[in-house]
Amino acid sequence: MSRFSIHLVTNYNMRTHHHLAAILTGTAVVSAIVITLPSAARALPGTQVNDIAREVTVLIRGEQGQGSGVIIQRNGNTYSVLTAYHVVSSREGFRLLTADKQPHKIDASKIRRVAGVDLAVVEFTSDKSYSVAKIGTSKTNEGQDVFVSGWPSNGAVGNEAGGELIRQFTSGSISGFLPKALNGYSMIYTNVTRAGMSGCPVLDTAGRVVGIHGMGDKEDAKKMRESGASQEAVTIASKLKSGFNYAVPISVFLKKANSVGISSNALQIEQSPAPEAGAAYVANNQPDPRDKIDNLQATLNTLNDIKKTADGVRDGANSIQQGINSIRGLFGR
Repeated sequence: MSRFSIHLVTNYNMRTHHHLAAILTGTAVVSAIVITLPSAARALPGTQVNDIAREVTVLIRGEQGQGSGVIIQRNGNTYSVLTAYHVVSSREGFRLLTADKQPHKIDASKIRRVAGVDLAVVEFTSDKSYSVAKIGTSKTNEGQDVFVSGWPSNGAVGNEAGGELIRQFTSGSISGFLPKALNGYSMIYTNVTRAGMSGCPVLDTAGRVVGIHGMGDKEDAKKMRESGASQEAVTIASKLKSGFNYAVPISVFLKKANSVGISSNALQIEQSPAPEAGAAYVANNQPDPRDKIDNLQATLNTLNDIKKTADGVRDGANSIQQGINSIRGLFGR
């Protein structure tokens, strides 16, 4: 909503309050109106949107598959990530990778589903500082340029054995909207997506989240069922038309955010319309090293290594303390 302020300056010379009408004759009256509009979002080149997307996009890995998500809030050392519910519906032992390729544990007991739609909020804790996504709330329209950023689970050499993985960032445009939303899905767009990117952000030309991707043109209900996907995800995939990509608009989440403990006041929301597209994004022949994981399983296993190191330090400290107590006992102190 535009904010405005009106400054009214009236100068007059009052000779007597008994002859107000006469006195106003010939008196100078000066009025000035100042209207302040919200600043428009700046058009960013595709490469800069990609840099923003890289920092806020996360990989979510479970025992049966993987998905993606986007960091939307920080509260102290706790980060909140928005994703598609079918990515985490099994509530198994999930781990999450941030842009610095550091693994984090997701507490399954704190997975919060957004009622009535295929969205969920998960948490991870870290004393490191990670970027938080901005959210664009202006109306999205057909033909508007958008970008998608996520970690696919297929198409990478040796990935089934925990091998190489490359984050995908693709450009496209909104091609339409479903007349009736299906489990929250209504936004349709032309971006290329792959399995495993469910839950990743759809961003506008200012690098702001405008939707959560959940179904792509390669989704196949039968294959999803065979891979262990939840029945709900299989049902959604069977009803959506192949050849399109679908997202839940971010406005749907904002209406329900309070129900999953997310206050809109704590989100970085921008209401200005998306600007015209900046320089087009052209993918490089060679992936940026920041977008490449050489061995997914080995990277995820570092979480266990960190825990073992912490346990070892704690055990060592306990042993030293026990030794000190024993010495004190010998001397009666």
